[in-house]
Amino acid sequence: MQKSSLLEQSKAVRTFVLPEVYKIAASITPDYNSVSSYDTQIIKWLSPVIDLSGYHVYPVNGITEGLNWWMAHETRGITMDDGDYQWVKETGSEIKYTSSPSAIDGNYCTAGDIVDLAYVGSAPIKRIEHNADTLFYSLSKPFGLRNIRTGWMFTKKPDMRLEALIHSAKYYNYFAHAVAEAVINKFDIDYIYKEVNQYQKIICKKYDLDPSDSVWLGTTTHPLYDKFKRGDTNRVCIAQEIQSTYYL
Repeated sequence: MQKSSLLEQSKAVRTFVLPEVYKIAASITPDYNSVSSYDTQIIKWLSPVIDLSGYHVYPVNGITEGLNWWMAHETRGITMDDGDYQWVKETGSEIKYTSSPSAIDGNYCTAGDIVDLAYVGSAPIKRIEHNADTLFYSLSKPFGLRNIRTGWMFTKKPDMRLEALIHSAKYYNYFAHAVAEAVINKFDIDYIYKEVNQYQKIICKKYDLDPSDSVWLGTTTHPLYDKFKRGDTNRVCIAQEIQSTYYL
């Protein structure tokens, strides 16, 4: 196997914005003066994949900010599978953090007590059964909107500090919220998967990778790709290859 261009990229998963998604996001003009109540359609939008009815929802600046908030207030010991999202720090074994589809290989997996849904929207529709305390989602991975910092945190019980900050004081990222709502109102939850899946298959065949559930990833155990090892597999982001080949 010849050394591939994939080896030159970062180990981070950085996706890109499809032209039609960019058009919607770029149409949003920042509102510098409004003071308005927070409202979102995200629970309904996610419902083909996961039932979050009855959960409290709070906007956050990307999943990572939500994780920071949760970890800063979590008193129970946290465990997770080897190779899962490195931003989460293991502190014990009382509750389990899980990303599904998994940050390890991009495939759906059994949900834990805390669930990171980062790759939902880049994978086919498949039900995630759960009884999670807290969940997180953003449009960074599926739609490539990482620099806008869209995101949501879902909790079984109300977070009183966030209730006061967001729903009473009405402090939240108005621009990121407006972009996020415009995107989910325009595109179905499996839009990215349907648009990109054919290219994922071509790229994975070219590099002898196994297609992940997430269209932005391929996996392999070949030692050439050990740079990208997560747990027992090598998780390779193919987004740059897809973009340069099919979205010039």
